[in-house]
Order: sequence, then C-alpha cells, then structure tokens
Amino acid sequence: MLTRKQQGGERTTTPGIRNDHQFTPQEASKLLSDIKPKVRDLIERRKVLTEMHEDLERYNLLGFRTEEMAERAALLDALADKFAKGVAELQDLGVAVSDLDHGLFDFHAERFGEEVCLCWSYGEAEVSFWHKLDEPCRKRVPLRAQQLIPP
Repeated sequence: MLTRKQQGGERTTTPGIRNDHQFTPQEASKLLSDIKPKVRDLIERRKVLTEMHEDLERYNLLGFRTEEMAERAALLDALADKFAKGVAELQDLGVAVSDLDHGLFDFHAERFGEEVCLCWSYGEAEVSFWHKLDEPCRKRVPLRAQQLIPP
C-alpha cells in the first residue's frame, strides 16, 4: 500500500515506497517506458526464484544436503538479493509492486481529494485503471482523465 490520509490529516507510509509524489495518469504512463524492462526482469526473476526455491525445498525434505545443494542455496540467496534491489528501484520511482504473479503495479494519485492508486498491468500500453487504497487491484475501475486531479 501507499500513503494513506488518516483523521487529522496525518499520513502513514509503507517503508521503502516513495510517497512524496502523486502521479497524474499521463505521468504514470510516461514512466512506463523506463520501468517496463525492469518489470519484465522482475517477473522473470520471480519465476526462476520460485522454481529454485521449490527444488531446494524438495531436496531438503528428502534429506539431500550435498555441496551442490549448498551452492544452489547460495545462488538462490544472491538472486533473491538482486530481486529485492529491483523491487527497491521501482519503489524509489514511486511505483508499488502489487502483484508480480499477475504483473500489477500501482502509482499513488488523488481523485476528488481522495488518495487512490493508478493501476497498471504489465502488457498494457498505458495506465488506464485506478482503485481505492484499501482495495486490491482486481477491483480496478477504468480511468477517465477528468476523474483524477494532480495535487
């Protein structure tokens, strides 16, 4: 989740996510050309990490603890670190990773004074959906430019 206004005007933030900027749909869509390669890489890395982790878990359950398994575990740790750095790079740009399995990403925005998320799915040409902060991306609503205003 991103920044959320609470009573009294206070804001809370999720660690690691840049909350100081509210995107317009145009700004978010313009950023896509920069983030698409990173997103593609993260989606692919996540698949590899999941497969490697499942393989290592199977071997561990069977009691195989060989030198090769230790090397694969070290490789998995290194890949996980690179993955985490990739997620952090997106967060530094103000992009929230909502669901990598489905390729869903959020951009903090404002709609009629309410903080919302612009929602983009990997493969879409532009950011053209939004949802409330407390709702998942699957409840996203088609975006109409006149519904969102910059801060």
